[in-house]
Amino acid sequence: MGDNAYREVTELLARRRRRAEEDADLRRDELYGSLPRLRQFDAEIAGVCRQMTAAALEGEPTEKYHAALERIKQERRQTLAEAGIAEDLLLPRYTCPLCGDTGFVDGRRCRCLQQLLRERSVAALPAGLLSDCRGFADFDLSYYSDTAEGGKLSPREAMRNILAYCRRYAENFGKSSGNLLFTGRTGLGKTYLSACIAQEAAAKGFSVRYYPAQALIDCFERVRFNRNATPDDMTAMREILSCDLLILDDMGAEFATAYSQSVLYQVINDRMTECRPTIISTNLDLTAMGKIYNERILSRLIGSYTMFRFVGKDIRQQKLARARGEAAV
Repeated sequence: MGDNAYREVTELLARRRRRAEEDADLRRDELYGSLPRLRQFDAEIAGVCRQMTAAALEGEPTEKYHAALERIKQERRQTLAEAGIAEDLLLPRYTCPLCGDTGFVDGRRCRCLQQLLRERSVAALPAGLLSDCRGFADFDLSYYSDTAEGGKLSPREAMRNILAYCRRYAENFGKSSGNLLFTGRTGLGKTYLSACIAQEAAAKGFSVRYYPAQALIDCFERVRFNRNATPDDMTAMREILSCDLLILDDMGAEFATAYSQSVLYQVINDRMTECRPTIISTNLDLTAMGKIYNERILSRLIGSYTMFRFVGKDIRQQKLARARGEAAV
């Protein structure tokens, strides 16, 4: 989970806790006005607690203070009962009763904190990436031919294997999951499966960031050359290097320069060194990539990424054809 998301969540919990306690104080003040004896009880309880603390620090017995405290509390409960007031009315009403909106129970993250972190991780993904992503179950293998040629697997069988691998990768995702390189022509499902993995990893609370290659390079360029860089650019640059999973889409479509290569190498190499998983998709094969990228980038991709070649015919075009056929009918 990224530092920003964790900070946002803990600040949200702190606001919830503060609001619950302020509301409890207001209810208590209202009761003090209608039931003055209640204020006296609370003052007496506070006084006894101070005396007990002082005695404990001096090493003196505290039994008499415990007894006095219990006596006052019992009288307080009786007074509230006679007035028809539930004792818990004076207690803060925390959003999470398990942790009292602290985010922790017995030193461990509360489930409310975990849920908030998951929600923040999913919310950090671009809406456009998720808008067309309906999960692995919606990945339709019928768009791939089941005809095998030249002794190779049919496109459908090859894609079935890739789909199964991506499912396992997402289900078992962790910081040691390794890197993936998706290659193949446009419209074969590379971005879709990347989005499926991103969605599941984010739902588990991992910080996931998605960038087309050109957008990533532009962000670095704005920051490093002070070209209208914003605080969001600075944050994005840090998160690109530190997030749990980076989706780098459409590599090879960026404007190739010496600087763009240096940025891509830094991102790929730094994340590899820190064992932070990255998924890269490209419309290029290795031969074409060799004509664009320097040896340092290629060596990292070949040596540190599990490569999958997507095959078949453009699914977008097939969907359009099917839609036209249905409309004609």
